[in-house]
Amino acid sequence: MNDHTQWYGPIGNRIKKRYKHLAKWARRQGIDYFRVYDRDNGGPFMIDSLPDHWLIWVCDNNLTDAQLANAIEWVSADLTALKPAKIVLKDRRKDSVKPIGKSQDAWVKIQENNCRFLLNLTRYLDVGLFIDHRNTRQWLGQQCAGKRVLNLYAYTGSFGCYALKHGASFVASVDINPVYNDWNEKNIELNGFSMDACYMARMDAFEFLSRHKRRYDVIICDPPSFSQSKRKGARLFSVKKDAVELIHSCWRLLNPGGQLLFSTNATSFTLPLERMPSDAFIQPMTQQLCPKDFEGKWRSQCWVLRRT
Repeated sequence: MNDHTQWYGPIGNRIKKRYKHLAKWARRQGIDYFRVYDRDNGGPFMIDSLPDHWLIWVCDNNLTDAQLANAIEWVSADLTALKPAKIVLKDRRKDSVKPIGKSQDAWVKIQENNCRFLLNLTRYLDVGLFIDHRNTRQWLGQQCAGKRVLNLYAYTGSFGCYALKHGASFVASVDINPVYNDWNEKNIELNGFSMDACYMARMDAFEFLSRHKRRYDVIICDPPSFSQSKRKGARLFSVKKDAVELIHSCWRLLNPGGQLLFSTNATSFTLPLERMPSDAFIQPMTQQLCPKDFEGKWRSQCWVLRRT
C-alpha cells in the first residue's frame, strides 16, 4: 500500500495483542525467542521478541527511505512501550541483505525447550537460529534416544543439540561453512555436551554422502532452497532440481527402520512421491510441526520418510 500511515494504528493494536498473548505462552514453554508480528494489516515488518532485544526485519521493497525512517520510528516507540529493550534492525529486501546501520557485535544466549543457543544479532542477516523450526527440533529430539544421528546442512547445530539433549548416542554434523561449524561447537559446549559424542564435517552435503559409509538411525535434511556457494567443494544446488538425488543419497546411509526428516522453505516445492525410495513410508508433517507463533504464516514444508 502506498500510504503507509494507513497501517500505523491497525498493526500497533495487532502487535500489542499478539505480544501479551504470546509472552505468557512463551514463559510457560521456556521459550525466549518468538515471533510477535509478521506483516499483518499491510505492515512492512516482521518483529521478533528476545529477552533484552526486539528484532525488526524490514520486508517491503516499496518503502522509500523516508517512509522506512518514519515507520521504524513509530514501531520502535510502540515496542519499547511494551517492553524496554534494545532494537536491532535487519533488512530482508532484495536490494539489501545486511543489518541496517552499524553496531557493536551483539552476542546473546537464549533458551528454547531446555536447550540453550548462542545468537549473534548484528553480524549476519540471520542470527543463528530459525525459530520457525522450533517444533521440528522438539519432535526430532524425541526420536533420538540411543540413536546415531546425521545432521546435514547443520548451520549452527540446533537440531544436533536437541538430539543430544534427548539422549542421542552420536551426532554427525555436516556444513561447508567453517563459521557455522565453530558456532555449532560452541552451542554443543553451551549445552554441556562432550565433543566425544560428535563429529563435524566441513564439506558439501553431497560430497559427504558420497564418501561416508557409516549408517545412521535418524537423518535431518533441511537444505537451502537454492545455493551457489563459491566455497571449494560446494556444488550448485536447487531443491526443486536436486531433492530427489539428495534424498536417495541420504537413503544409502539410513538404517532399516530409520527416519529421514526432509524439510524445505520453498513454498512451490512438491515432493515427487513417485520418485522416492521404494521402501519409504512417507508422512507429511507440515501441519503437525507448525509453531504457535507462526500459525497461518509458516512457509516451510516437512516430511518424514521411514525406511520400512
